[in-house]
Amino acid sequence: MALNHDLFIHESDRTALNALKAIPGFTQLLRGFMKIWNERQFKLLNLSTYVRADETQMAKYHDMLVPICKRLDIPVPELYVALNPYPNAYTSGDNEPFIVMTSGLINTVPEELLPTVLAHECGHIACHHVLYLTMGRLILSGALSMLELSPLITQPVSMAFYYWMRCSEYSADRAAAVCDGSGENTIELCMRLAGFDKNIPIAANKAAFLKQAEEYYKMVDESAWNKVMEFMMFNHATHPLNALRAYQCNKWTSTSDFKRMVEYLDDLDNGQQSTHVPMNVPLSSFLKKDANTVAAELREAGFTNVNITRTTQADGAAVNSVVAITAGGRTDIKAGEWLPADIAWLISAYVPLSEQEQRAAHPGQICVPYSDAGYCGRDYRTVVDELRALGFTNISVCEQADIRVKFLIKEYSVAHISIDHTDRFDRNTWFRQNAPVSIRYHVMAQS
Repeated sequence: MALNHDLFIHESDRTALNALKAIPGFTQLLRGFMKIWNERQFKLLNLSTYVRADETQMAKYHDMLVPICKRLDIPVPELYVALNPYPNAYTSGDNEPFIVMTSGLINTVPEELLPTVLAHECGHIACHHVLYLTMGRLILSGALSMLELSPLITQPVSMAFYYWMRCSEYSADRAAAVCDGSGENTIELCMRLAGFDKNIPIAANKAAFLKQAEEYYKMVDESAWNKVMEFMMFNHATHPLNALRAYQCNKWTSTSDFKRMVEYLDDLDNGQQSTHVPMNVPLSSFLKKDANTVAAELREAGFTNVNITRTTQADGAAVNSVVAITAGGRTDIKAGEWLPADIAWLISAYVPLSEQEQRAAHPGQICVPYSDAGYCGRDYRTVVDELRALGFTNISVCEQADIRVKFLIKEYSVAHISIDHTDRFDRNTWFRQNAPVSIRYHVMAQS
């Protein structure tokens, strides 16, 4: 099973995007944007202006892209190269996202780092950033004026877009690290973009570069004024600062979650069983689903010890649906946790007793197909015949003379029934075969 991309989304990315969507007016802005934007305009621009890298042209760049997309489990996007001295790469589109690399990027970074660039851009696709990134770039470039919306709506959204776009880069860097197996290339790439051109004849010192970020964070945290200056300087930046990106990537790639993620994907690529498997969804999401389907999903994910147990008691549950599920005895497992592949899964599925099992469980008893209310109002002679056919042997009937037959009450219909001295019973209730059955039926009283 492919890795859930939510597992490498940066916390700031998730928080910032939720905050952006919660801003009053964002939905109105999104609707307006979708009216003026058409994905085909990008296709026309790309085909007419840039060079497409595919199997027949600039194939080595296209070949870099294919294994990245396989690892991230996304379709291979179109890749273009644009003549631009500024080193950059970006992803746009929506249903058919594409990637553009500039000639300045190819001339600035060593060729062995280009797969890291492409993995970063594919990370945006995997994290479902592309539509909002496209929207953000167009809006922040001045397209808001076409929507003729109030500044009370557009200004807060613009600020929130700037912040989220910076945070989204952290998630894309994580995706690149997942594809590379470490954060070393991403850190070096940030150094190159910061000023370490590939033609500079000096060895790169990544530790020193990361030290810059530590000093930055320390300086910002020293005083409130420094935080204000940070906001004033960078609140309109669409990308986080290079040293900070390197620092955040290095911090995450030092965690056990990252190491397990890389090990898991390496095992998938090699067709091997991984020792740990990620929970892509919370445990509660399996409830009410078909038990066999859930078991198949868990086994496909890589869990090797999955068992289904039967329960015959579950109010309102569908047959074979999951009514309880545990992993290693736990019920509080959340999405994002890594669990041992051999952890014991126990799925409790509702499977009611069969008719044969029910009879075996109630020897010498009879199951009534109706409740007491279900018998009332029916012709008593039909009811008596049905009960005798079921096997009841002790049935008594008597008249209930009515001075006036009520509206819609038919003569000879059952007025009251009790079985084994029970006046209220549900359908499918079991009674002794020789239990006393008492029936009263309506008759017209003589005036």
